[in-house]
Amino acid sequence: MKKNIFLGLMMAIGVCVTSCSESEDNVNGEGKQVGAYIVAASSEEASYLLQTNELNSGNLTIVNSGLETETATAWVFHGTKYAYRLVYNQGNAGTGSSYVLNTAGNIEERSVKFEITNRFTTYGPYDKYIVTAAAGATALSDATGKVQQGVTFTILDTDAQTLKTKTISTENFLGTGEYTTFSGIVERNGKLFSAVCPIGVSEYGVAHGVSDTVRSTTAYPDSVWVAIYDNINLENPKIIRDNRLSYASSRYRSQYYSTIAADDKNNLYVFSSAYDSHSSKKSGVIRINAGTEVFDKDYYFDIEAASGGIHLFKVWHVTGDYFLLQMYTTPTIGPIADARKLAIFNVASKSFTWVTGLPAVEAIGNFGSTPLADKGVIYMPVVTTDGNQPAVYAINPISATATKGVVVTSSSISALGKLTN
Repeated sequence: MKKNIFLGLMMAIGVCVTSCSESEDNVNGEGKQVGAYIVAASSEEASYLLQTNELNSGNLTIVNSGLETETATAWVFHGTKYAYRLVYNQGNAGTGSSYVLNTAGNIEERSVKFEITNRFTTYGPYDKYIVTAAAGATALSDATGKVQQGVTFTILDTDAQTLKTKTISTENFLGTGEYTTFSGIVERNGKLFSAVCPIGVSEYGVAHGVSDTVRSTTAYPDSVWVAIYDNINLENPKIIRDNRLSYASSRYRSQYYSTIAADDKNNLYVFSSAYDSHSSKKSGVIRINAGTEVFDKDYYFDIEAASGGIHLFKVWHVTGDYFLLQMYTTPTIGPIADARKLAIFNVASKSFTWVTGLPAVEAIGNFGSTPLADKGVIYMPVVTTDGNQPAVYAINPISATATKGVVVTSSSISALGKLTN
């Protein structure tokens, strides 16, 4: 199977030597790729970082091209300075690495690798750090052997290339008797914002009197919480609550996908997928206005009403008042993340518009996990099942139209970013 895929890629190159060859603008004098735009692509055998100066047109290939890397669970770009390859390894240590552009403009791996020993279920950049988090047992247990539940943060210092962890207890974190996890890492005004997701009641919690019964699901699916930390010490958070949404996250397997994002004016928008089947709330969005740490009681939008009953899956800020929403394909949500539709949401006018110009929904295999917002548009990787090579689509937020850009000869495209040296 792997040999057939590789031969297929080589044939694709052979039949379009001129159109698929690298532009001289993307190669330096040593024959290495250059370019500010980074494309994380892969075959079934390996993963690659490709470079280009143009995402709106042209061709790239992973065959004899780019920088080969180990596989990644997620790519996180820390501004335009670093690209981080994060690895989730089923609770075991996952060895990651980071990348920069050297003085010649070529992407290269940095000298220090790192291990996230406790897995992760959410992640994001904050200050000079990349922070990951995952729920799990702390090191504390009581006399009866009941183990306290908490969240372990892994804090990667991107400049010093160092790593440290911090585990906090989340038992009764919200004052409801339940333990929790987090979804999303967002910086605003120097503070770290993260949505808090209740999980249930642990044996430790029952033993210590916060509830009479162990529960593996939350009894509070109709509320949303956000924790606000002053700095990377992750101590003494301010916690705010609202009852117009369910908790602010989207779910797929173990991952809690961030659904909080700030605009250019530092307003923080808190979206909910309404993933919890026990919730009576709709998939929607509320706001924390710039300069405040409370929910705006006058701001609410029902995404389901505008979409015809379709729930939100993921969200990214594009520019100004525009956000890109990845939506479920049908009104049904659950453990299978069938989310093959995109929409543009204008937070000022509260307008919801389906994106046109993409391949037919039935031909879309998946979208990339990390699109790139740049120069007023957002670039989204699209993998199709119709025999065409994966491609990057440029989405204009004003018109909500997608235009096919660079085509990448590969099996998939997972992430886009931009780096400068």
